[in-house]
Amino acid sequence: MKRWFFSIALPLMLVTVQAQPRSCLRVMPVDELIRSSTLIARVMVQKVSRANYRGAFNQLALLQAKDIIDGNTSLQQITILSKATVACANDIYEKKQEMLVFLVPEDSLYRTQNFQYGQFLIVEEVVKGWRDQANNVSDKPYLEVRKEIEDYLRALRNQNQPQPPQPPQPNLVVPAPPSNNSQPAKPKPAPPPPPNGKPPTENLSNI
Repeated sequence: MKRWFFSIALPLMLVTVQAQPRSCLRVMPVDELIRSSTLIARVMVQKVSRANYRGAFNQLALLQAKDIIDGNTSLQQITILSKATVACANDIYEKKQEMLVFLVPEDSLYRTQNFQYGQFLIVEEVVKGWRDQANNVSDKPYLEVRKEIEDYLRALRNQNQPQPPQPPQPNLVVPAPPSNNSQPAKPKPAPPPPPNGKPPTENLSNI
């Protein structure tokens, strides 16, 4: 009876372990993914081939650039090192896939930023597995994703621009307040009027 139980339970346990998603890689938030990528583009996978690049990558993918959102807009074809040997990495490309990719340089080529979390399949103009600000997975139309990326890049560039210097302010001379010791001069009193409206006699003797 025990042998029968283990013969049934053991395969079920193996299937359960294999079905669990591998989550030992940190998933970058979208803003970090955009900020840390050198090339952001919508691409079509033209060709894939096996490779052994310094023991770090096992696949070479040739991508056709269809819409470069950020980076070198003159690129028409992009060569990607993929299928990294890093634990839990799954950055694999398949021929004829249409994808939104976030790339960084790797020697004279490129690699996918954040491995499989920096590549998004596009199906019928919808970006599959896009992530919102809380890093929750949510499919989203490509044009909306593109605008979101452009808005973030625009805000980032405006933030990094130096502020224009302020024009010098004219020096204003503020008069000092009078000291407490100095008293303002008092006006002289007016002379009294002459009697009967006649001028003084001393003033008539010279006429």
